[in-house]
Parts: sequence; structure tokens; C-alpha cells
Amino acid sequence: MEPSTLLRIAIGEARVGMFVHALDGSWLDNPFWTRSFTLASKGDVARLQRSPVRSLLIDLAKGLGPSGAVAVTDEGGSRRVAVPTPIARPRLASAETRELRRAAAILHETTRELRSLFEGVSSGRGLDLAVTRDVVSDLEAAVRERPRALLTVTRLKTKDEYSYRHSVAVCALVTHFGRHLGLDASLVRNLGLAGLLHDIGKVAIPSALLGKPGKLSDDEMALMQTHPQAGYDLLRDEADLPEVVREMCLHHHERIDGRGYPAGLSGEAISMPVRILSICDVFDAVTSIRPYKDAWSSETALARMSQWHGQFDPVLLLRFFQGIGVGSTGMGVGARIDHTAQAQLVGISHV
Repeated sequence: MEPSTLLRIAIGEARVGMFVHALDGSWLDNPFWTRSFTLASKGDVARLQRSPVRSLLIDLAKGLGPSGAVAVTDEGGSRRVAVPTPIARPRLASAETRELRRAAAILHETTRELRSLFEGVSSGRGLDLAVTRDVVSDLEAAVRERPRALLTVTRLKTKDEYSYRHSVAVCALVTHFGRHLGLDASLVRNLGLAGLLHDIGKVAIPSALLGKPGKLSDDEMALMQTHPQAGYDLLRDEADLPEVVREMCLHHHERIDGRGYPAGLSGEAISMPVRILSICDVFDAVTSIRPYKDAWSSETALARMSQWHGQFDPVLLLRFFQGIGVGSTGMGVGARIDHTAQAQLVGISHV
């Protein structure tokens, strides 16, 4: 058998002219969307090194390797190989390029509309619920048609638009997760509405506090923790907004062990939609690049979030990661949600 010319390298060894056979980790961490491509410029390398990816598999037969490259054989041995001249290839196939462009256009438009919606609420004009539902429908359709592309571009958040893109990303994640769980379509739409609106109470928080780098003081944290109640109050008079959506906005920072806020709910007092939203909210936050922290990879998020005992519903947490292609289906996760939880889901699916 001919030995393979594939070599796994650390992200710091990446350089222009390498042919990437595959990136280690979840597809959500891939900043290029396509699986295999040539690193054609310094910008490509920088983009890769800014991502959560920590290692990659390169093909020495199709591009450059690091100094003293070693190709790994199929039997697990190794041999020295000559470094060939890189083959000029398009970094992205045209279809994949179009997918990313469509996803970026959808993200730009939904972010613009969400900013307008939030500014309307902040100025006292109220929530345009018809527009809000349209945004959710557009995102739900987009994430169904091109989930990788849309969820990839939502990872790219600037400081000024973080809050808006975070809400768009959470909306995309909860609708994707809801469909993965096989939930009723009306419940999936309500999850999407809550994902889009869950942080609307932050319009009442000073912008300097929202963008502050580093740890918040006790007083600042106490003020920040008022945003769920503020959001609920802002949405209280929206007669056409389902109560389950307001409930999710109010309680998305509750914890299974009762140490969350604002009400300190615990266990079965926390509804299934709230549990779903809280997982998606935290996942997007920890896997996003912020001015004061690096983004975690999806695998790191799985490992760490799974260790935060008492914060999340453990069954739903692993179902979520399975739904985005991270983790093994043999990790002790039940094939079905328990009967109590399923009944709860059915009970509110038409609210």
C-alpha cells in the first residue's frame, strides 16, 4: 500500500501554499466552510489562526509542508517526503462561495432589521411584531437550507454589533436545535422569537457597561442581571407575543441547581424551552471572539459546559452538541427526551 502524504500539524505551523485536507474539530469552527482548500494568501493563514481550530491535516502531495515535513502512513509509521511545488487551486468552490455570500447577506439584513427593532423598543415605539416574525421566518428558512454557512458567518462579530449578531446566532441555533429534537413547528418558531428577543432588556443597560472589557464589579454585575426582567417588562404589553416567549426572555439565565437569576428557579420549575434557550445562549457566547476573551472551539465548549454541573439540563446539552456534529452519540445520552419533558413540550407547542 502506498504511504499517505497526510500530515497533522499545529495551527501555528500553517503557511501560504499548504493544501488543507481537513481541519480538526467541528464544522462550526471552520472559518472557510469548505473542507479542503489551499492556503493561498497571508490573509487566509491569519483567518485560520484567528479561528478556534488548533490543528489541521495537510496533504504534502498537493501543497507545501512545514520544514522537515513527515508524512504519516496508513499503518501509523512515518517517512520523510520531498516537499512538492504547491498546486494552484481555488480556495473555495463557486457553489460554496455563493452559499457564504447568501448567508452573509442574510446576516447583514437580519442584523440591520434587529438593530432597528431594538432601537424602536428603546425609544418607546414598541416592538414591531410582524417584522420580528418575518426575521425569524427568514432565519429559520436560511438555517434549514444552509446551516453551516449561516452559523459560520454568525461567528464573526464586531464589538459594535455583537449584541445584535449574538441574538441572530441564538435564533439560528435554537431553531436548528428545535428541529433536531423533532419539536412541533409552532414551538420551533416560538423558540426562534425568544432567541431573537432574549436580550432585548439590554437596551436598558448603559452601552459602556455592555462593552466593558474584563470582569464586572459586583454593582455592575447586579445591574447587568436586571436585563431579563427589563426585557420581560418591555414585552409585557405585546398582546400578540406568546407568553412562552416572554417566559424564555425572563428566565434564560436560570440554572437547574437554582443558582441562576432573576427568580432562582430550579429543576422542573424551569421549562424545557428555557433550558433549550439557555444552552444556545451560552454556547454562542463562549464560542465567539470578544475584546476580552478568545473564542472556544466547539469541542472545548462541550468539555467545559458539560463540567458545569447544575447549570444546564445534561440530556439536552449533549443532544445539542450532537445536533451540531460535536461529540459521540454513545456518550450516555438518551435517544428520547423523558416522558415528563415530552409532555411539557407538547403542552406548550401551540402557545
